[in-house]
Amino acid sequence: MSGENIDFEEITDDISVVRPEDLPALALFTFLIVIVALQFVTRYVLNDSISWTEEVARYCLIALTFLGTAICSRRGTHLALGLVYRHVPAGAVKPLALITEALTCGFFIWLTLIGTHMMKRTAAQMMISVPVPKSALYTVITLSCALTALYCAINLWRIARQSPDQIAMSRLGAV
Repeated sequence: MSGENIDFEEITDDISVVRPEDLPALALFTFLIVIVALQFVTRYVLNDSISWTEEVARYCLIALTFLGTAICSRRGTHLALGLVYRHVPAGAVKPLALITEALTCGFFIWLTLIGTHMMKRTAAQMMISVPVPKSALYTVITLSCALTALYCAINLWRIARQSPDQIAMSRLGAV
């Protein structure tokens, strides 16, 4: 073990990758931590749980998932099958990247359309334990899907301007 050179990713306090559009996700994540801590303390320490914390934590986690999707799309850190890009012919890399990004963009446009429909359908429905309309959750999800679709369209434009080698390197995480 002493002769091996182990390369660990260095952890820094550099927050330059955090942009203003990430702040709602960070705020929601902080709120989720507080709610889950409150739920834990009241359930296991005080032995008398607060009923609304579980529902609020569930909805926060759902919203955070979709907000995180937009952030990952902006940063280009969604899961990619590097194995495919490593073994396909060089001429197939760019069309494959364009097709997958276009399908992703179309999927999130479709989710945005469905989300607008769900916002309208749930405007009068309230959450079970908190007096907040369910449409508030669908609004966050729909806006997140629209933002993800926008970032996918930007990525699609970038991919169209890149060479197959640049695409393969970025998909393999070398950039």
